[in-house]
Amino acid sequence: MNKFEITPNIGVGPIKFGMDRSGVEAVFGKPDYVSNSRIGFMSGFFIDFDINDKVKFIELSDSAEFETTYSGINLYKIKADDVVALVSIKDNYDSTDPELGYSYIFKNLQLSLWRGTMPEDEQDNDGMYFEAIGVANESYF
Repeated sequence: MNKFEITPNIGVGPIKFGMDRSGVEAVFGKPDYVSNSRIGFMSGFFIDFDINDKVKFIELSDSAEFETTYSGINLYKIKADDVVALVSIKDNYDSTDPELGYSYIFKNLQLSLWRGTMPEDEQDNDGMYFEAIGVANESYF
């Protein structure tokens, strides 16, 4: 299984911000998913390109085909509250985000965390873990 480390403001694993589409395809091959300026690989590694066809945003979902880590920790395997605490060591999240709770945006790191629902209580597994992590180039958020 592939393992990719998130490096804020740099990229994810071998995919770096500013790479062009051909550079990405040289690393991963032909995409499994294509929609306008977004391509996807391995059932959850999505890359968005700017108008110059350079990587500007990477969105990662939990996937059986690869593992994503931040500071060496798989963020999909620990509870959302613990992920927020871990990332908050390096940056404060935007407390004015209108979707706070569902999403957390760390502007200095250009990193976002998202879940589609929030748990009703500690026994509710729905929303207990984040579903997507976004990493962006400078000034995206």
